[in-house]
Amino acid sequence: MRTLTQVWVFFLTLTFLFLLLGFQIAGRLGLFIAFLFSLTIVYATLHRGVRLFRKKLNAQLFNGNDSSGFLTELNSHKLKFGLRKIYVYRTNTHTPPLVWKSRPTEGHLLINSQLVDNLNPHEIKLLSLLLLSHLEKRSFMITPILSVINQSFFALNILSAIISKTVAFVFKIKRDILNADAKFKKEGESSDFELGFFLNKLHNFEYHQNKKQLGTEYFSVLSLKKFNFFDQYGIPSLKQRLEKIMGFAI
Repeated sequence: MRTLTQVWVFFLTLTFLFLLLGFQIAGRLGLFIAFLFSLTIVYATLHRGVRLFRKKLNAQLFNGNDSSGFLTELNSHKLKFGLRKIYVYRTNTHTPPLVWKSRPTEGHLLINSQLVDNLNPHEIKLLSLLLLSHLEKRSFMITPILSVINQSFFALNILSAIISKTVAFVFKIKRDILNADAKFKKEGESSDFELGFFLNKLHNFEYHQNKKQLGTEYFSVLSLKKFNFFDQYGIPSLKQRLEKIMGFAI
């Protein structure tokens, strides 16, 4: 069993055990206390999960020389998105840009190493605004929990798909993604066409395509190329998102 999967299976098993024991010992009150205690464990585990994904994607902290101006753009805009601290990582592994909010005012961004080298200065600014918009709107609890479900029940696609789709529907993940795109549109200071074409451009980079399930799909700011029953992460299709930004799809 993969190391990451072992962590999540252990975590879920421990959580269910606490809930069962709490209910047996003190009924509903015990169940409520066990639930609060489990949330604490969830938070601690998911915060640690940032390091697990970094290791899995072989990501390194992006600091030092920033000739692209990407880090400068992030720092100049982060406060208006309610963020005070942002950690940025780069990886050579194929992956779309990922956003992970570990605290309400603290976030983590992970991008492919080639990305900033293939964007002009204005597109660098748009990239920073897109990532910050999604970081602001993304839940720092629900999104990681969906990833936990995916990783824990990786071999049981039907079960994980049903649970994930239900959670994504109940907590309106799709709405949050579209709201993030709307915030990007508001802050982008560009025409709807330019913003839409930029989003489409990001989807067409070859190094943003990862056919393996790494459990990172829930943190992606890009839509999946193909949707099927087992690959519903709450992220709307590119067509829906372009219609939200431009009023029509490319």
